[in-house]
Amino acid sequence: MAIDKRNAILKSVLKLVNRSGFYHLNMKSIAQEAGIATGTIYLYFKGKEELINALYAMIVTEYNQFVLEGYKDESSLRSNFDQMLERAIQFYTSNPDNFSFIEQYTYAPFLFKENQDLNFILLLPIYKMMGEGKKNGAIKDFQEGILLSIIHGALNTVIKLHLAKKINLKSTETRKQFYNAVWESVAK
Repeated sequence: MAIDKRNAILKSVLKLVNRSGFYHLNMKSIAQEAGIATGTIYLYFKGKEELINALYAMIVTEYNQFVLEGYKDESSLRSNFDQMLERAIQFYTSNPDNFSFIEQYTYAPFLFKENQDLNFILLLPIYKMMGEGKKNGAIKDFQEGILLSIIHGALNTVIKLHLAKKINLKSTETRKQFYNAVWESVAK
């Protein structure tokens, strides 16, 4: 029962943040959305910042687990690259509220130090793959931050375009074009 209430609180925060942003979020509205007493929130979280940071950590963990399911050590770099982009697209298009929350949160001033580190953990599979590609000469010898901005920036933009109905990521051909464009940006 405790896990259910904690999850209900986190889901309520996700809905409210995506509806009104971080700055309009308050414990009373969270409690109303979750169908619990306001004081119940404090049994699980010290305050609004801890709650928001916990939601971020939860989403990052779900994202990484989902994306990494497609990674196979025995597969080629290119195959893993395409598969990880595919899984990232699946995750975000199936969970647009999570995408929106991550976009807002990444630039929020109340990002906890631990969660700044989670920003890198979120992208760790890509870092690992790019490191391997640089070692074997398949990937350009750019700084990790540059490679990451090319890959993750393109991913974020294509998700935004899909959610705005400017492109259709349900199309296999569109996704292949995207994978090829990003690959050609980072590959030697």
